[in-house]
Amino acid sequence: MIKIIMHGCNGKMGQVITKIAEADSKVEIVAGVDQFQGVQNPYPVFSSMEACDAEADVVIDFSNAAAVDGLLDYCVNRQLPVVLVPRTSEAQLEKVEKAAEQTAVLKSANMSMGIKSAD
Repeated sequence: MIKIIMHGCNGKMGQVITKIAEADSKVEIVAGVDQFQGVQNPYPVFSSMEACDAEADVVIDFSNAAAVDGLLDYCVNRQLPVVLVPRTSEAQLEKVEKAAEQTAVLKSANMSMGIKSAD
């Protein structure tokens, strides 16, 4: 079973990933991180990565660019792979590249499955 920390868990995409994970017996979200605490989740939610004490195999991030620097530091320090989706600045892209030298980073600005053409 793959254990996930869902960073940005209370946003729209965080909730979509939560529902997908609930239906998949091969993954489990063991914790969420979000500054907004107004959503009920089937896992504990922390206000920051530093407060999160869950053991996980990967972090999935659907937060915002303001949270990227701290998240990258957390993942590098713990050698924790991260799936990173928020748009980032040029300076942050450099930090993403440096982080990828020390831990696995999948960076994508678009996680959609694709566009279906009209036949």
